[in-house]
Amino acid sequence: MSNISKTWLYIPISFTPWIIYWVLCSFNYELGVLVPFIISLTLLAIKRNSLNLIDLTSFIYFTVAITTTFIFNIDIFIEKSGFLGYSALFLMAFLSLVFKHPYTLEISKREYPKVYWKDKMFLITNSIITAAWASIFLLNALIFLLTNTFTAVITSNMLVIVGIILSIIFPIKVPTYLVLRNFKKYDWNIRVDPTRAKGEDEYDVIVVGSGIGGLTCGALLTKWGYKVLVLEQHYLVGGYCSSFARGKYVFNTGVSDVSGLWERGPVSYLLNQLELRREDLFTKNKMRIIFKGREIDVENLDQFINTLIELFPEEQENIHAFFNEAKKAYEECYKDLNYGVPLPAELIAKVLGARALTNYPREHPHFYDWMNKTYKQKLDEFSPTKT
Repeated sequence: MSNISKTWLYIPISFTPWIIYWVLCSFNYELGVLVPFIISLTLLAIKRNSLNLIDLTSFIYFTVAITTTFIFNIDIFIEKSGFLGYSALFLMAFLSLVFKHPYTLEISKREYPKVYWKDKMFLITNSIITAAWASIFLLNALIFLLTNTFTAVITSNMLVIVGIILSIIFPIKVPTYLVLRNFKKYDWNIRVDPTRAKGEDEYDVIVVGSGIGGLTCGALLTKWGYKVLVLEQHYLVGGYCSSFARGKYVFNTGVSDVSGLWERGPVSYLLNQLELRREDLFTKNKMRIIFKGREIDVENLDQFINTLIELFPEEQENIHAFFNEAKKAYEECYKDLNYGVPLPAELIAKVLGARALTNYPREHPHFYDWMNKTYKQKLDEFSPTKT
């Protein structure tokens, strides 16, 4: 059973006291407040470790209802069950928005991994869904205030069904819509005919900037038959993937290591597309670290980890834990290489669809966590006193 199915089986359980309440009170039964109170109390006990705001609201509401009905002998919670019940639910939803903790958030957390809970899009989506439910609750309260007929029951139930459908579809469609809306300014489509003869100063594509991205695009477009012009203001091409000399020393401009050179790695994939051999372009080297005057040569990751443990033996457990999680994030990043490289959110939505975008945090929990935090934030999680 999918996570969404499980979530939406969980919601009706929380609404069970209310459904029984409205059904029994429509026949003017005093059991209409007693039975829902017992059910809400039972749910409170059973779900004490996974309570949501609806469960808590139900218990408070029906506690007040049975007190008013059986102690003060006032039947208002029976006679005005529709108006009072939906008003209470509206107040719950409205206040959850005021305090910036939409009530659907706790329900949605059952479906999504923890790394997604503070995601801006996740919070926006739940705020919109909660606002929709608040509107439905308010409309239903007004309907029962103005008329308490069978028509009111039918109309209110139809609005609730609309809310359920919206709650199922919205979390899938909204993130995709927001991502693609931001992507539209880059997602232009221009028809270019590479087979048409060009003048000396005429080009199919002009690439501004000869960084590694610009050079890669230019090389691939040229391979596919386009006439390409690459413009660069500096005297060297390569951007951060270049170097400069100071005296007898050569320094990298920015990039010191290149990954993705394993058999199915993205750089190897690119080189194969361009019919180039990695052996002709890359050399495996070692890294030298200067720490407190000590020169440390590192040839591979295992040696680097062992060196760190040697320098900071009290942090051995944290060091292993940090690199184990980093490895998981790295593997998740590169496990889906249908197009040679990991796709950004925009292309996941455009190429693979809304469901793939929605499922991405669940299927890549460690990588999703890393991509939304700074390197220092991750270090602080494992050794907060050392950074």
